[in-house]
Amino acid sequence: MHVIIRAMRREDSADIYEIVNQHAFRFWTLALPFESFETIAKWLEPQSPRDLHYSAELDGRVIGASALRPFYGRRAHAAEFWIGVHENYARIGVGSKLLAAMVDTADNWLNIKRLEMTVFTDNVAALALYAKFGFAIEGTHKAASFRDGEFVDAHCMARLR
Repeated sequence: MHVIIRAMRREDSADIYEIVNQHAFRFWTLALPFESFETIAKWLEPQSPRDLHYSAELDGRVIGASALRPFYGRRAHAAEFWIGVHENYARIGVGSKLLAAMVDTADNWLNIKRLEMTVFTDNVAALALYAKFGFAIEGTHKAASFRDGEFVDAHCMARLR
């Protein structure tokens, strides 16, 4: 299986819309159910010229996506990111390829010292992925989100180089 990581294109929106509306994506993120195509397409647009959006393509179909969002001003040395993978292609290395591309860009092109994100404390697969790339838990936000009828905690994680 040859997955290609490349810059996100406008025509990727339909495939990414499918990913974002899958239960597997919504359950592990802050996404709400039944978001419209227009809402997702707008969310996929870079929020600044410094944002970098990636797609993971397999046989002409987008099966994963991510974005690297550098901060500004006194936080210009830091960035945040998100990753989403189609549930039919989970746990085969797509997330690793997307994260590797973002880490390479952050380290070797943008001189980012700190990559950070929040992740639900029960997202074992994501925690393992982030640990593989050198991310560490810096703290835990109690009752950080409301999911499936209950409050859940989230770790704040970061990778410093």
